[in-house]
Amino acid sequence: MNRVRRLPGLVLVAIAAVAVAVADRAGRPDVPQVEPAIPVAIADAVAALPPTASDLAVTSSAWYCPGVPLGGKGYDGADHGGEAIVANPTDDELTGIVTRYVDGSTPQTNAISVAPRDKVVVDLDEGVDGRYVSALIELTGVNGAGGVVVEQRADFPAGESYQPCANAPSDAWFFADGFTASNSEEDLVLTNPLVDATVINVRFVTKDGERAPSLLQGYVLPPQSLSVIKIAEQGARGEELVGVEIRAQSGAFVAARAQHYLGSGRLGYTLKLGAPAAHTDWWVVTGNYAGRPSEQIDVFNPGENDALVSVLFSGSEAVSAQPLSLVVPSHRVVSVSMANVAGLPESEFVVSLSVLEGDPVVVEHVVTRQLDDNAATSVDLALPSAMAATKWRSALGAEAGRERALLVFNVTGVDATAAVASIGPAGRLPAAGLESIALPAGRSVYVSIPKGLDLLQYEVTATQPVLVVRLVPRVVGVGGRDIVPALPVLGG
Repeated sequence: MNRVRRLPGLVLVAIAAVAVAVADRAGRPDVPQVEPAIPVAIADAVAALPPTASDLAVTSSAWYCPGVPLGGKGYDGADHGGEAIVANPTDDELTGIVTRYVDGSTPQTNAISVAPRDKVVVDLDEGVDGRYVSALIELTGVNGAGGVVVEQRADFPAGESYQPCANAPSDAWFFADGFTASNSEEDLVLTNPLVDATVINVRFVTKDGERAPSLLQGYVLPPQSLSVIKIAEQGARGEELVGVEIRAQSGAFVAARAQHYLGSGRLGYTLKLGAPAAHTDWWVVTGNYAGRPSEQIDVFNPGENDALVSVLFSGSEAVSAQPLSLVVPSHRVVSVSMANVAGLPESEFVVSLSVLEGDPVVVEHVVTRQLDDNAATSVDLALPSAMAATKWRSALGAEAGRERALLVFNVTGVDATAAVASIGPAGRLPAAGLESIALPAGRSVYVSIPKGLDLLQYEVTATQPVLVVRLVPRVVGVGGRDIVPALPVLGG
């Protein structure tokens, strides 16, 4: 239950320097660069993680927002678009450059500044015309990477979707879950922020096996561009499970998956980053079988060797489900439906997935919950064990009185406590009523925001390594909540 693999300490404090190195390779001479003195192996290990923050003091950082929908050429409605939220928890002003990439157009740039202990919202869709727009946000200052967090919100008629922006482009991205049944739309949103072309190969997996469309082998992402690939048009129409693997022959890129669910058990909209690497140990901390929703865990093996995966259920004394052993063949997805797991109560639960033999895997969690007058689908990438940290940060605010706004999971076998601090003009202050939250060993705790307490940006600290996820209400479309990880402050 308390098994967790941690990256070496040097890796944990290196992430900001890695982002700077990538920005330098992307050819941005107008932003001061710092050349990190860290081994390539360490940089690769950090870049393999989902988005993180760092308190390492360097003079600049780069964030890669994966994109938001625009509605297409000539669209002038107000229900597509989105924004980037740039949060500065430091005592110094930050300045930066925002470069926006639109499919079929040249990049656009503008300058921003972020006051100390404040945040700025960047309207990503303002003045651009196309299907999607993504962004590179480069920040400079006395401590340009000292805790800064950048996240995005994608707006769509079926609902909003939130996503922390990536720390770096990667030479590979993976998606365990994909869905094109009932004419549901699945778009791969690919950004190449580099000054050179990136060449990729795309392979996907359905229930009928593996496919590598010839048009997607040697597919060129032009320099400083955004490209969109519609999965249904590549021979995967009407599929209830599509795993996707994208690898670069040369260069690096940022990959997100936009999903508009239109039936066959799913409704709503999500836009999420892929996993930049497969891992051997994952946590699904957001399991909730209350009301018996349609809920599944998808395990994708993008490697060349079959994987033997141990699946352990926990989270409360009521969870009596026996461990499962899954064989996930090479280049295949295995889906585990919670309806088929004996001993799983109608309550919250946690799942630990560990590769015992074979290649690392990618794990996603999907749930469609029936609401009063609708149904809403949420998708979240599981969290690698290496993400566990004692400090987490959020650029997304949480308004007063929000129920079950945060989920904090204690990955260890030791009881712990957590505290929430609010960051604002007055500094970093304890959040009244949230100064000491009990975290039993191996348990998840949902945290509600007290009435009268608005959090513009905030920080969660714990006495033991934890994982922190936010549950953000959707105010348009199908409703329900979007599941969004906070950012661990590695080295903090």
